[in-house]
Amino acid sequence: MRSVKIVLVTAFVALASPALAGRGSSPGAIQSAINSGSVDAIQSELERSEHLVCPQCVRMVRPLLDHEDRRVRQVAAWWLGRRGLQNDLYNSMNARLAGSDPIAARNAADVLGGLRMRLAIQPLGRLLVDAGGNAEARGAAARALGRIGDPAALPALGEALNAAEPTVRAAALESLRDVRGFEDPSLAVPLLGDADEDVRVQAIYTIGHARGKALAGTGGENAVRGLAAVLAGDPSARVRKKAAWALGEIGAPVSLAGPALSQAASKDPDPLVRSLAGASQGKLAR
Repeated sequence: MRSVKIVLVTAFVALASPALAGRGSSPGAIQSAINSGSVDAIQSELERSEHLVCPQCVRMVRPLLDHEDRRVRQVAAWWLGRRGLQNDLYNSMNARLAGSDPIAARNAADVLGGLRMRLAIQPLGRLLVDAGGNAEARGAAARALGRIGDPAALPALGEALNAAEPTVRAAALESLRDVRGFEDPSLAVPLLGDADEDVRVQAIYTIGHARGKALAGTGGENAVRGLAAVLAGDPSARVRKKAAWALGEIGAPVSLAGPALSQAASKDPDPLVRSLAGASQGKLAR
């Protein structure tokens, strides 16, 4: 009986204990995670040390702003921002954006995205639309604007859809979906016929992400017809799969999407395309 009471008391204490997320860790644990070189270890340890009082840890974490992995750069920015260093980081990273080192500019964009500072929208937007700038840095600027998620980024992201580099176009499409209140997937319709497969995939995701809103206005019919054309004729099975999914996701009218889905469900050479097309047929608006 006594052992049962002990178990019950222990369970009660465990349930009553506050959540440990963001608490714990130590300077030694942070340093060990950094020394391990493991992205997952660094991420988890910095997240666990969110509320750790450790002024000396700033010196350990700051070099991670230039880590080779974007996830580490972003979590390091978040961690340092939690220590009241947002303005210091903004000033130093903003200077990098305008510099001549493309890697430094790329890292700076990732840091500003990790900080999610609205103040950074303007300099990130300038980098993004600079046609002479490094494509990798501009792609990072697009992703950073998505992480910030403010509608003020829409003009720059919309302009970047016309960038010469497919990586920039794809990053801009992906980031559009993260902007709060974004409801105009018609911006993505012209890119359904892009020469780059990744860009076409991101365009489809952007239309599908809008779901029923994709059918609003005069652009809705164009979006459905564009997706149906992709499903019927794109050379990439990966792209056709996404198109089949998106037609069902947005609840396209059966009169516009039905024939293409029926054809794909029975005759597409890829079995996954056939399966997704068949599933989407039941989601069409009638």
